[in-house]
Amino acid sequence: MKQITREMLKIYKPISNLDWMNYKLVKKDLTAHHIIKKEFGGKLEQNNIALLMSTPHQYLHLIEYKDINTYITLNKIFKIINNQLHEPTLEQREIVEYLLQDFEYQHRNDKNSKGKTLIKREYKQRW
Repeated sequence: MKQITREMLKIYKPISNLDWMNYKLVKKDLTAHHIIKKEFGGKLEQNNIALLMSTPHQYLHLIEYKDINTYITLNKIFKIINNQLHEPTLEQREIVEYLLQDFEYQHRNDKNSKGKTLIKREYKQRW
């Protein structure tokens, strides 16, 4: 996993210092999100990976659980970013941000089984 993230950092050269979901990039906390999941045949290779910090990666899977359409749309954007071979454009970042804010609005009152807010404060700390 570490090898693929290192390779991708060389390809995408993130000068914005942000991951693909607009969170501050900290190389030691970088994860590789499978755009096509392993159980559906997705491989751990550049054209199937999105560069995400661990918190937004966790958040993305919460989105998958609560709103599959938003999850699929985000993965489609990640695929486009992969094909362009450079970090997300400002327009792509704005679309991602819009999707995340819309999700947060739609699920602002959702609670987990322990009664805590489902959308954690750290999920909203982007850009």
